[in-house]
Amino acid sequence: MSIEATVGVRLAADTELGTLLADIEAAHRRAVKSAPGERVEIVGYETLCAALEAKAAARLLLDRSARTPAPDLATSTAGLFVRRGAEVIVALRLPLEPGEVRRSVAGVAAPAPASPVEMRDDIHGRRLVEARFREQLEAAIAEPGRDRSSVMSPSGVHNRVLTEVLWQFAGRQEQQPVRVPVVYRDGSRAEADFPLRCLTLVDELRDSAQLDLELRLTLLSIRHTEMDPVVDGAWLRNSEVSRPRPAAQTDDFVYRTSVSQLDVLTQQGTLNVRLYIFQTGLETAVVGFFRAVVEFLGRHPGRLEVVPMFYAADAGGSVGVEEEFASFASGQVWATKR
Repeated sequence: MSIEATVGVRLAADTELGTLLADIEAAHRRAVKSAPGERVEIVGYETLCAALEAKAAARLLLDRSARTPAPDLATSTAGLFVRRGAEVIVALRLPLEPGEVRRSVAGVAAPAPASPVEMRDDIHGRRLVEARFREQLEAAIAEPGRDRSSVMSPSGVHNRVLTEVLWQFAGRQEQQPVRVPVVYRDGSRAEADFPLRCLTLVDELRDSAQLDLELRLTLLSIRHTEMDPVVDGAWLRNSEVSRPRPAAQTDDFVYRTSVSQLDVLTQQGTLNVRLYIFQTGLETAVVGFFRAVVEFLGRHPGRLEVVPMFYAADAGGSVGVEEEFASFASGQVWATKR
């Protein structure tokens, strides 16, 4: 019987190894600070770790006496090694060590495999992403949470595609309302499911004279600083949203913040408010915000209008009263009738 085990391997701390260790430490610091869902720094860190592990494996093949008890990963440098004088102890995972398999006392069976995905070669790029996202939502609506293919996974979906497809699926369309789980690429799941097929949406704006409040806001601060003079503010603080944590936790934060702020702006649904939201591509912020919008529209029909604004170099002219808005195009209005 074989098991997976982690052992330590002693390496001499020479100049070449010292350079690699310094690179790993720097990459680890960057990876820890990377935004939720951002993989570039993490991949760089993992690549350097793989190089160190390859050195350890080669050393172990040449000299079995280099093997030593594994370092404590909780206290090791960059989660991989410890320095001990002129030596470095590297944690190396060996997949086929002798031993007895430890079985779970719960006796839970492995989950069933996900449904197969049909590969398409007739469409490409954003159209392909949109088609797959639509298929994903259809499967999630049919059997919410049945398996990994029956959830909404917005990771990597283009900002505009994500917003407009969600708008279409939020519409009732003579179907029963349903809430679908939201699971991100990193495996994290949002606390609140996303409500779909629950609203009678109207893609039109009311007369501005009927509004109590109209605001132009960026979804996140900092992302478009050149627009600061011509917007009223930012819906979310970038410093609070773009933090190293599971993606679903960012979604949860944006959702809770948006629920609270919508109630404040509309005075608990008693004022008529229109928001122009200049969006960025952070899918956790988009999903969390529009989940709050859908729920608000369900509780207070006709009190809120949200106009998504997307960057589009070919917008063909200004979409607002300021020249700075010329590079943005409006999307479908999120609104319901009273």
